[in-house]
Amino acid sequence: MCADSLSITVASVSSAEGLWCALTDERDSWWPELVLTPEVGSVVRETWTEGGREHFADGRVTEAVPPSRLAFVWQQPEWPSPLMVRFNIRSDGERSTVTLTERGFGQLVDGDGLRAAHEEGWNYHLANLLRAASR
Repeated sequence: MCADSLSITVASVSSAEGLWCALTDERDSWWPELVLTPEVGSVVRETWTEGGREHFADGRVTEAVPPSRLAFVWQQPEWPSPLMVRFNIRSDGERSTVTLTERGFGQLVDGDGLRAAHEEGWNYHLANLLRAASR
């Protein structure tokens, strides 16, 4: 049985507002492959090239509460059901933490493999987010 979710928490030297700004308004500077407007119902789309082929995941924003929560669902065409992603940003004085949670892997054929790949990918994106927020 596959672990249905993954969760990663990282600490930022930036405020919750600074982290939110980097995650939303300045996202193009560190994750240009992702299209996302922080408004409920707006389109989410990530595109990337792997093995000489273009891939994509489409979805929509399900929650946007600045500067503390952003959530969306997304799905690649070959997945039978979407994955749910949530960023929770918590203020800690002038600093903050962000917890990324993604769930739904248990519904996918290779949920374990995809979960491991996404964990690696999210660690990469969160490191870029922290760098962008600290500028």
